Amino acid sequence: MGLEGRADGMRGAVRAALPTALLGLVLCLPLRLTAYEIAPQAVRDEAALRSSLADFNAGARFPLPALTDAQLERLAAGKVLKVRQVSEDGDEPQRAIGLLRTAHPAAALWLSARDVHFTAVDELVEVKLTPPAQWPAVWYQLLDMPRPFSDRHWVVDVTDTHSLATATGGRCWEHAWVLSEHGPTVAADAVGAGRVPGIDSDRIEDAIYTPVNHGAWLVIDLGDGTSLLGYHVTSVIGGAIPDKLVADYTLFTLGKMLKGVAERVPTVVDHYDAAHPPIEGGDGKALPPKLRP
Repeated sequence: MGLEGRADGMRGAVRAALPTALLGLVLCLPLRLTAYEIAPQAVRDEAALRSSLADFNAGARFPLPALTDAQLERLAAGKVLKVRQVSEDGDEPQRAIGLLRTAHPAAALWLSARDVHFTAVDELVEVKLTPPAQWPAVWYQLLDMPRPFSDRHWVVDVTDTHSLATATGGRCWEHAWVLSEHGPTVAADAVGAGRVPGIDSDRIEDAIYTPVNHGAWLVIDLGDGTSLLGYHVTSVIGGAIPDKLVADYTLFTLGKMLKGVAERVPTVVDHYDAAHPPIEGGDGKALPPKLRP
């Protein structure tokens, strides 16, 4: 089976949900210019960046909030931009957003973010419930939580926004997920039918079904030899873990996650050879082997 339609975008949200990680946070400071970073002499055209983001927002399933001049300046300089989006009344779950301008091609960044061989989470059990060619792809996922926390589980619909890629001439790609409409029933039926190895109905009886979980990976070709990599998630995992704490931790880890995707691009590109199961780009076409950054 190919890797198209994988729910790999959820893995960032999963890492944000792990309570054990909340107990030991480590700051990682860059020591030197690495291959993905924007050179100091690179053109920093905030107007062009704003225009590219507007093109993305015009067709994206999850548009990004308007950025201030200061935020655009930071992004243009190749620094990680983190945004906490809060509803006007403050009652809605917070969205954590991370963006990074890099020197890698957009397709290579997409591959690095999508290849399951580099994004797997040991604590996550996941099974695709739909045939390979069906969109949206439906995935059952269970997060094995350390005691005394209850396991979390959910069912998501995963899509690549092909219409966005078409409307922007292939410059903007989006890999999005939302909770399935009848997720709890789908989860119970899938587990009860034995479709999730190692998980039975008794196991999920005490698990908490996450009430909110949606987000996306995105890449934008900026047309100047650089690309924008982005990730955002809105997540409520329920139980005794406050929503704000999940958003706080997600924002804290976004820089490390985005830089990790960018840093491993050469390794992932070399790994993705002709024998590798195909991974689709955001335009629905299989990425060619050995993409060169």
